[in-house]
Amino acid sequence: MGTVFNTLPIAETDHLSNMSPNRGDWLTSHADATGLAVVEVERLWNRFKQLTGSRDQTRLYPDNSAVPNEISNDVFVKNLMRHFPRSKSDPNSIPFGYFIVVMQWLDAATIPQKLAAVYHYLNNGEPIDSQMISKLLKHVYLDSKDDEIKALSHQFMQQLGAKEQSKLNMQQFVDAVQRSIPPNELEDILKFNIIPTHLLDEANALPSLPASSTNIRNINDYGNYDLVNDEQLRQIASQVSYKNWSKLALALGFLEYDIEAYKIKNNNDSSATMLELLHMWREQEGSLATKNRLKRYLEESGFHELVSLLN
Repeated sequence: MGTVFNTLPIAETDHLSNMSPNRGDWLTSHADATGLAVVEVERLWNRFKQLTGSRDQTRLYPDNSAVPNEISNDVFVKNLMRHFPRSKSDPNSIPFGYFIVVMQWLDAATIPQKLAAVYHYLNNGEPIDSQMISKLLKHVYLDSKDDEIKALSHQFMQQLGAKEQSKLNMQQFVDAVQRSIPPNELEDILKFNIIPTHLLDEANALPSLPASSTNIRNINDYGNYDLVNDEQLRQIASQVSYKNWSKLALALGFLEYDIEAYKIKNNNDSSATMLELLHMWREQEGSLATKNRLKRYLEESGFHELVSLLN
């Protein structure tokens, strides 16, 4: 995957490396350099701050234990970080500009391009064989025995069309995956939107930013009057904790893995866990964390009676 990422136009953001995130044109400058929308850069900046654990650190040092434990302990995330392009002036760091260029590629790449990147990611660009698949499956099926893993890996290779003891090159892998998985399902698996399309459409209807040459939305004015407040989040967390609150967490975009991790962190206290997830959602969404959006998620997860808390 490093081969793919290193072809990206990351140098377009080099001039932003020393800019302070406290500057008023921090988001718009990155938007102009990459062609992204300010609201997309804002979303990615919030994600980046989660990775660094800092509100003003503009570089990520993944080899120096800067990444939160629940992320740094994930072998797949660690491998992905290892393939990220690094700064020439500071080879141990991933600048925010590089991070958003990679995320932009993940958003826009075609299915074959993403599968080619997965191929490079799985085995550093080397042909894939059943032994490599076995190593991968051991991280997925932690309690399985070696003979069970071996049988699964052979079955996986057969499904991809590999003959006994044969290996798959990149094109064979890409073709095999597209042949084995229905197009709609494969698209859902590999889909990555910085911001869902309908939200970007909402932002597109807003006035242009005078400080930006390419962007068309003003995050300083957008929805501030309609943002969810602390008390509303507290009431919702308290109310949903007595029911199937994980439905709301899933509707907000959290994975089951995230939900379980934060349950453990909060000693299985449902209300505290849901409140922390709601605060994280609000921080991640920034100017898009509006009452109307949270109302929609409450309705989607079956909590219609709580919508009135946001009036």
